[in-house]
Amino acid sequence: MAHRCVRKLRLASASSFVHARTLHYATTRLDALAVPVAEFSSSASSSSTPAHESPLNALLAQKTADLRALLSLKSPSPHRVWASYVELLQFYGSGTLSREIHQGVLRKCVPPAAHLRAVSAKLMGEGGRFKDQLLYESRLRDVIRNLRASGEVPALEDYHCVLEQFAALGNYRGAMMVLEELSHLGVRKKPETYGLCLRALSYRLTLPVWHLNRPTLVDEISGFCVKILEEMSNNDVTYTAANVDLAFRILKETMNMDGFSALMRGAYGIDMAYPDRSPLEFWENKAGDSSEASSETERFPTRMPFTLSALNTALDYLGRAGNISKMVQLFEVATNPLPSSTSTPAFGDDDDDDFGYSNPQVAPYSPPNVKPNTTTFHIMLRHLHQARDEVLARHYMLVALEAERDQGRALRELTAKKPPAEIPAPRLSITRNLLLSVASVANDNKDVELLRWVLGRTRQTIRWKRYDLQYYSQVRARWIEEGVYQAPTLSDAAAEGAEEDLPLGPTSSRFSSFFSPSSSLSSPHPDASSTLPSPEEDPKTFDIDLHLNLIRRDLESLERFDLRIKDVYARTIQRIKERLGRRVWLEKDIYLRDVDKRLKVSREFWQRNVNFRPRSEVEAQPKAARKAARRFASQIREQRASEPQSQSEPQSQPEPQREPEIQSQPEAPVTVAPASKPSGVS
Repeated sequence: MAHRCVRKLRLASASSFVHARTLHYATTRLDALAVPVAEFSSSASSSSTPAHESPLNALLAQKTADLRALLSLKSPSPHRVWASYVELLQFYGSGTLSREIHQGVLRKCVPPAAHLRAVSAKLMGEGGRFKDQLLYESRLRDVIRNLRASGEVPALEDYHCVLEQFAALGNYRGAMMVLEELSHLGVRKKPETYGLCLRALSYRLTLPVWHLNRPTLVDEISGFCVKILEEMSNNDVTYTAANVDLAFRILKETMNMDGFSALMRGAYGIDMAYPDRSPLEFWENKAGDSSEASSETERFPTRMPFTLSALNTALDYLGRAGNISKMVQLFEVATNPLPSSTSTPAFGDDDDDDFGYSNPQVAPYSPPNVKPNTTTFHIMLRHLHQARDEVLARHYMLVALEAERDQGRALRELTAKKPPAEIPAPRLSITRNLLLSVASVANDNKDVELLRWVLGRTRQTIRWKRYDLQYYSQVRARWIEEGVYQAPTLSDAAAEGAEEDLPLGPTSSRFSSFFSPSSSLSSPHPDASSTLPSPEEDPKTFDIDLHLNLIRRDLESLERFDLRIKDVYARTIQRIKERLGRRVWLEKDIYLRDVDKRLKVSREFWQRNVNFRPRSEVEAQPKAARKAARRFASQIREQRASEPQSQSEPQSQPEPQREPEIQSQPEAPVTVAPASKPSGVS
């Protein structure tokens, strides 16, 4: 059988090798070093004949065509593209390849940035590590080096391709080196260039790092961020929403106030030292430009509008940094701006005294004007609670209450005159979280007066919510009868998914900041075109079904909070009684508010005035009397439960019957020293 197989083999004739291609062994090297091939090209040209093309030239042309065919594919194999590129360089050299080939290989020799991000995240989730980062980085570096060696200057888009790969993997050092190379070459950078560098810095902070090395990493990244912001300010680069978002994420890690001030001044034109005036560099740089031909846009750089989200972010940053005075200052300037100095005449123009030259036309400035919402007051009160500032917490709670009532009056007037399509949605609502912050301050400081005030404001808000629920239910029925409103079928399901407050992020100092981590990091291509977003989005129209569901939800949470704050109020008073009672029993002086001095009082006086009973008397009470009291109380409860409820009374009437039993404790202390004067408590 073997002989029969050998007989079938036939050798090809010599004429069949005329148009055969020369076989070449593909190298497996990964480095793309440009090799000069002048001797090969000269020898090939001298041996070529006009009748037949040189085999070497035909081979190079075929390999070039193969590489171009690979680059024309939508998603070719990066390793195959790189192997063809290296093989072609060994014959041609970098000087003879066209610019388009280098640029195509630069974009196709590595996987897409989104794919690299997903693969690295998956490996880290499984406890592994992405090990091909250095391989892809060396490929990009070699292509850029070969492109520059050929006498060409890489375009800015070529460097953006490299920065996208670095940003996807958090290679912040490589991104900063690319930024320095662009400055060395004199290439004008765009906002997208700085945005990619900020993405690399921001994403590196989310990656795991040894806890002992994290402070050094955070300081290094924060320094790079401040350097980028200063360079953007010096080069007068327009800020984008994505860049400001990323810069805030990085600065929140270390609470760098210098970087925050530079960001606010460069992005929004707000000087944190003087928020109601234009930055000083505008006066210094533009004071000499008094020609009427230059417009305001030419004299001053374009800044982003200071929107509500920017205000909330800035207030949260200042609150986390513990700078309460700057937080209050920014809130007052942004929400209650003073009238422009150009619209009102100067006071005392006829005075002879001159304390300097101040011309408002030198630096025209329009201060920010933002209307706060529920999240704004939530941020303010939360940080005031952390600072334990009772005065400011009570003040801004009053501001929120007044703003909510003014908004309610205006909304009721609109519902009586206009259809629902022409009514804007409300922006503010008093919720449990706002009152909880003030109650927490009072509970931490054991301030009985402030607790009593919070209890009164809670009940007042409950009454307002009940009235609003009744009123808007009547408005809804009237609109349906008039045919101007049609109730949606999925309103209840939509209301269940409504959030109580906007996400404010955790209170810890970890990197999960005020912004959602997936807002701009997940996208491999930041939107640099939206440099100037609109100051406010399209105003939402009034949805009465959603409004009613929100009122019901807030009313339910406030009623539970009312029961809770009553317990806290009674417990605080009882503890004050016990603490001062121990001083009376030890014959020590206590502070009496009615006489405004510290005096020693007798035990009988203390028991009679504050309704205080020592523990010994409570324990000495006969057991039979206590059993009888419990039996009588259980009979009363059973009797009330068995009685039919009157139809004239609403179902929520039995709730206030518990108040006299709980109120008996707060009404007792007549001369107890308040917690706001701790000098009477030891």
